[in-house]
Amino acid sequence: MFAAFVDDLAGASTADLDAALAAAKRSRDEADMRIAAITAVVDSRQLFQDHGHRSVTGYLKQQLNCSAVEAGRIKSRARLINRHPDIGDALGASRIGAEAVTQLATAHKHPRAGERFDEFATMLTDQAERLEHSDLVIAVKHFVNQADPDGAFGDQEFHDQQRTASVRVDSGAIDLHAFGGDPIRAVEMHTVFERAVQAEAHKDFEARRIEHGDDALAHPMPRTNDQRKFDAMYEIFIGSVTAPADGKRPEPLVNLVVDAGTGVDVLVRHHLLDVDDRVEAEPVDPLTQRCQTSTGVSVHPDAALKAMIRGSVRRVVVDAHNVVIDMGRKQRLFTGKAREAAKLMVVRCGHRGCDIPAEFCDVDHLDEWAADTGATDQVNSFPLCNGHDIWKHRKRLRGRRDSSGRIHLIRPDGTVIKPLGARDPVWAEPDGSPSPRPELTTPDQPTAEQTTWAELTKNSTAASRHTIPADALVQIIDLRAA
Repeated sequence: MFAAFVDDLAGASTADLDAALAAAKRSRDEADMRIAAITAVVDSRQLFQDHGHRSVTGYLKQQLNCSAVEAGRIKSRARLINRHPDIGDALGASRIGAEAVTQLATAHKHPRAGERFDEFATMLTDQAERLEHSDLVIAVKHFVNQADPDGAFGDQEFHDQQRTASVRVDSGAIDLHAFGGDPIRAVEMHTVFERAVQAEAHKDFEARRIEHGDDALAHPMPRTNDQRKFDAMYEIFIGSVTAPADGKRPEPLVNLVVDAGTGVDVLVRHHLLDVDDRVEAEPVDPLTQRCQTSTGVSVHPDAALKAMIRGSVRRVVVDAHNVVIDMGRKQRLFTGKAREAAKLMVVRCGHRGCDIPAEFCDVDHLDEWAADTGATDQVNSFPLCNGHDIWKHRKRLRGRRDSSGRIHLIRPDGTVIKPLGARDPVWAEPDGSPSPRPELTTPDQPTAEQTTWAELTKNSTAASRHTIPADALVQIIDLRAA
């Protein structure tokens, strides 16, 4: 049977294989919806008792011959869909997959954040359809952390209190273990390690080039990736005892992205800003708030405040040094602060399915600099890895921003690169033309774009927005499209 399928597909075109995969995905997603529906009925009527089981999990393990973990996922999906049939419809229509529904179910069954799930079910389902899976995982964690800030802070405090590490020699080999810590130090340590691994890779590149010259790419690297990781860890250890005593800490290893309302709220709570107690705070949409590293790791605002006071992170919402980011038409390439800010808007390469981190990407123009008079600013930036940057231009793809600020690649025939079964996005610019921009002038020292505090916080319901004069001028890097 399998061999026959392979024989039938062996000579198929890419378009035919894509169509066959789409049909297979629709069948799988519809089957997952039906299994969830059956499970919901068995669960609600407790029919698992007819098979001698005390729970629907045991029933699923028996009937589907699956693991307890998989049975638990099916049960969670069934309970979510039973309460929110629209999510089941999206699964049955193949707009989202079972993995995405499982992620939504983690938020739905959360003991505290789950109480707010119903308010944001439609929005979260839309994100499940639009986002790559790894980004959806971040979005769901973000929702849980924002909907249950006290619980999130408790988890972070627990991990910090329980931090531990050990270095053991076992039969002449090293055994390392580390666990815990706060999110910022965790990201710092991860960044240091990744940079050390990259340095070891450059050593291998250079050694291969010296040995083989122009024919270097035809030969393997001297070490495997795992070996380079081990050697990178060794260099970190040795560096700790060979670094000069007066050595300076490098530029911040962590970029912390905080929305204006969250930043002000934490200052008010710690009495670093005065607020009128008569102003009653209103509920805030947790999905509009941000307090996380540029790599997507959620950070409690209290921990962020401590880090900012220590000076161990770089804050990104307001440029404290009056550095102009919008360069208008005078600058063709993203360089310096403009390049850094553009990369902070995303976690990885903008091409779907690519996991290369944004810090290693090129920064391309959404509206092309030459063809579309695209400006060199964050609104028009689109980080792509080198390979996909070249591929985008070779295939004559263009980027287009949807109504939520996310960028999608479009083929010359007008079709959108998107997951199988997903609907076309709702576009920010209905006609699909390059985003209209005012002509900017750039004197020797260009004038930064400014806005008032009232305009910046006009959609905020937080009481702390009244702590700053409404007509105060603010210079910002707009990261809401990240």
